[in-house]
Amino acid sequence: MEEKTTFNDTYLAKWIADEITDDQLNELVSDKDYSAYKKLKTGVHAFEYLEAPSNATLTSIKDKIAAKRPVEKTTKVRSLFAKSMIAVAASIALFFSINTFLKFNDVDINSNFGEIKTIALLDNSEVILNAKSNLSYNKKDWNNSRNIQLDGEAFFKVQKGSTFNVITDNGTVTVLGTQFNVNSQKNYFEVICYEGKVKVVHNANKYILTPNKSIRILHGNKKEETLNLTTKKPSWILGESNFRSVPLQIVINALEKQFGIKVNSKSVNTSDLFSGSFDNKNLDIALVSVFKTVNYNYQIKNNTIILSN
Repeated sequence: MEEKTTFNDTYLAKWIADEITDDQLNELVSDKDYSAYKKLKTGVHAFEYLEAPSNATLTSIKDKIAAKRPVEKTTKVRSLFAKSMIAVAASIALFFSINTFLKFNDVDINSNFGEIKTIALLDNSEVILNAKSNLSYNKKDWNNSRNIQLDGEAFFKVQKGSTFNVITDNGTVTVLGTQFNVNSQKNYFEVICYEGKVKVVHNANKYILTPNKSIRILHGNKKEETLNLTTKKPSWILGESNFRSVPLQIVINALEKQFGIKVNSKSVNTSDLFSGSFDNKNLDIALVSVFKTVNYNYQIKNNTIILSN
């Protein structure tokens, strides 16, 4: 049995290689095995038929491409590619150099929740930035164009003889040796002069403020006032935020900036006017000072204050 199997395997290989005939193989194996071997041989030949032209065609294509590719053209293409890459690299380097230079000359200062920052300007004027506010200017161009961008609230102590513009989304304040406070936020703009003189420009309208004078623009409505100021700086610098007949929403904005909280005021009327103050360091006292004054209830959930009637 063992002999027959070895014999069959050997002659099967020879038969597939066409070294023995079909009749010779038929005498050595059963009819069933012979039928199976015939199918096997047909499959092998079919595979060889499909592979041979594919390999030959691929080789032929490669040879033709190689024969038609001049050495000089290849070199030129590579040279052009290299030059292009150098040009691109140089452009990128120049782009980043210019941007780095511009960023280096732009001063951008942000204050965090409950944080007050003091900034010395190039002319030794001083700016005190209230919580969650932003101030920026270009120090390279300071001598030619003294423009300061402000978003939020800041108190300015300007050196005598120095002048610059404080530009906000609501208007521009031009100063000359003075002390003043600017509060600029959505639908609210207020400037208070503590010393010297300031010019405020809003929608092409000009206002000149002298000490104790203020201008407030709320939802487009202008109001000029003469205040009884007892200090030469705003109360928020001393740790207390004061308000005079402002919508409750303005007070809520100040609370959120000072304490890094969120106030859910959907159930109350935030256009109600508020006059009073709150402590900038103690949240519990601040909440009582504001919401008990206007007879609103509140509860604290996580970091959110939920108001109700």
